[in-house]
Amino acid sequence: MTKNAKIIIGAIIAIIAVGGIWYGAGQKPAPTETAKEPIKIGAILPLTGDFAFLGEGIRDAILLAKENLKDTQYNYEVIFEDDQSSDLKEVASAANKLINIDKVNILISVNSGPGNVVAPIAEQNKIIHFAIGSDKNMAKGDYNFIHWTQPSEEIQVFIAELQKRGIKKLGIFELNQQGATAMIDELQERLKETDIKIVSHQNFNFGEKDFRTIIAKAKQANAEIYLLGLIFPPELEILAKQIKEAGINIPITSIESFELTDQLSLFEGEWYVNAADPTEDFVDKFNKKIGKNPSIGAANGYDIFNLIVAASEKKESSIKPATNIIASELKKIKDFNGALGNLSVDEEGIVISQAVVRMIKDGKPITIDD
Repeated sequence: MTKNAKIIIGAIIAIIAVGGIWYGAGQKPAPTETAKEPIKIGAILPLTGDFAFLGEGIRDAILLAKENLKDTQYNYEVIFEDDQSSDLKEVASAANKLINIDKVNILISVNSGPGNVVAPIAEQNKIIHFAIGSDKNMAKGDYNFIHWTQPSEEIQVFIAELQKRGIKKLGIFELNQQGATAMIDELQERLKETDIKIVSHQNFNFGEKDFRTIIAKAKQANAEIYLLGLIFPPELEILAKQIKEAGINIPITSIESFELTDQLSLFEGEWYVNAADPTEDFVDKFNKKIGKNPSIGAANGYDIFNLIVAASEKKESSIKPATNIIASELKKIKDFNGALGNLSVDEEGIVISQAVVRMIKDGKPITIDD
């Protein structure tokens, strides 16, 4: 074979090889199962600090709901961030990180302080936000939702219980916090329709450790019962102990607060109003998986995940729905079988659930039957 022939044959082989590469590069790989579009959920929870038990319960419930998912059109990913027990700077940082870096579609927050930080951020970025808290301001806008028994429902049940027990004079200790303020404002308005009077109303801030002055003022008013508004640890326990140290033996009650503490013995025998009870089915599932009863808020986390899935899966599509479509479908949900019973989402984006009267008995919270 001549030198020129070798060159020609080599060129032909090279052309065939390159052509094969081009051909292969232009071909799609063999068909495989289509990957499901992920819908990302960012949960900003108190995972360290005084409220860690709250965040841990909600986290475990969300993961339980995810584990119990059956066939879905989309994958659902959950990313958890620690707000260090409602540190508002940490909340804002976590929200921005989840939106801008993790590219989440939905945010979850806990307590009214963090919820009021996340709500405007979510609305501006057209990200769905579910708050577990009382303040209705967190539901403002097209993308914000609340899953918590509302103050109006809790106050109605609270006043009915006061009337049932013949209580006419109420003393209030109020923490200066959005959720607590929303609740007490609702209470004051509703009490105008009754013969129950607020004879003492004392306010204080986070971090307070000496309540003796305001306790002395409250004592002079001769209330028949003290309401410890929506007060959190450690102020809750310190206040309760100092009331007893002052020699005051009248009953104390709360709306929600008693279930935020691990020192239930401080409130033995006292009644209070709490958000909706979780169903027996949910409690049983949680207990079997986690090895303990769900903490307050856990059922809300479980429901939020399932409500998001229900709204996202509403219409069949190969492309995951935009957040405005999910938000629209959420507001159409009625009679949803949730961990907190039969649920519906109203036009404001609030999940409606029923309050209950409970009591601390033998160191445990129990619901008082009608």
